[in-house]
Formats: sequence, structure tokens, C-alpha cells
Amino acid sequence: MISEAELVSKVRTLLNEPASDSSVSLITDDTLQLDNHITALLPEAVLLVQMNRQQGVVNGKSMNHATIAPNGSGSGTIALPDDYVRLVFVKLAEWKRGVTDCYHQGSVGEALQCNKYMRAGSSSPVAIEGVDASNNLRLTLYPVNVSDLPSVEQLSYEGRYNASTGLNCNDERLIKAVAYQCAALLCNVYEKYDAANVFQGVASALCNNSK
Repeated sequence: MISEAELVSKVRTLLNEPASDSSVSLITDDTLQLDNHITALLPEAVLLVQMNRQQGVVNGKSMNHATIAPNGSGSGTIALPDDYVRLVFVKLAEWKRGVTDCYHQGSVGEALQCNKYMRAGSSSPVAIEGVDASNNLRLTLYPVNVSDLPSVEQLSYEGRYNASTGLNCNDERLIKAVAYQCAALLCNVYEKYDAANVFQGVASALCNNSK
């Protein structure tokens, strides 16, 4: 776990700003403190890294008491928390393996799973991200024995950044990606576009580098 203060310090270091003076600003006539700008941009920076990273987990969380509701079509649904961003892993007790990648609601992959002749079995289960009629996040799973609902052995996901809890990430490469992404966003705010492009390039490289 890395605290918000540590993340702010990392961004400050990239910007070459002295951490001892929280009032230093990238623009001299800006009355807002630089720290406030950084903390305001951290949630967006984390989200961008979560959506663009190829491997690893950024701000991982678990649903310890997830329950599944039957759909009556060989599938089941799990209601997802409001801070859900991206699936990491889900496995039902009746499945022979877990799922790490999702199809999206309305995709060709979902259409295939809705077809009983092409639906995946317990050896190759499928998860689909989407929303219900009330626009609540949900995860639809195939296959599910609706007559004897299985337990959810494990469900983990990447969640939205929360300043009070900090960032749950053990991958230094992705922590650096968050810092560089935040620096890029900040430079764009101040119209320092050349610097923003440099920071963005490093952030993208870190997201794509699995080493």
C-alpha cells in the first residue's frame, strides 16, 4: 500500500519541485497549492493506468462475500461495487478454472454466450461486464447451474482510487506509471505540452512493459 502523500512526493520529484515547500506552483500567479493540483488529478491518473496497463494489478480489491443470482438461461449475475474498474480474477466452485478477462455487454463475445449451442462449459467459463436495467454494474457469468447455485470461490478486481486508503499496488513499475501519468495531466493543465508529452510517453511505456 502506498499513501497519497508518497504518491504526491513521487510526482513532485518528477516535476523537480522541492517537497519541503507545499506552496510551490508550476505557475507563479496560481494561488492554488501544487499539492492540491496533484491530489485532484491522482484519481484520473490511476484510472488511465488501470485501463492501459498490459499486466499487473493497480489498486487491487476483493469481494469476500460475493453472491450470485440466477438468470434462468444457464448464467448468473454478480452485483459489482461502485468503485469497480476492471476484473482481475473470478472463479465459481463448479468451474475447473477461473476467468481473468471479460467480454463487454453488447459485444460479439456476449452474443455467442447467449447462444446455447456455442456457450462455454465449466472448462472454459466466461465473464461479461455490463449494467442492469437500473444502470448498476454487474458481472454475468457462464456457465452457472441455476438449480444448484455454486459459491463464488474468489472475485478480485481493480478499484477506483480513494485518497483515504491510498493505492494498493506492489508493482513499482505501475506505481511509477501513475506518477508519470499524473505529471502529464498536470503539465497539460498548465499548457506545458512538451513536458506533458514526455511524461505521457514514459507512462505509456511503463504500462506496456511487463518487466
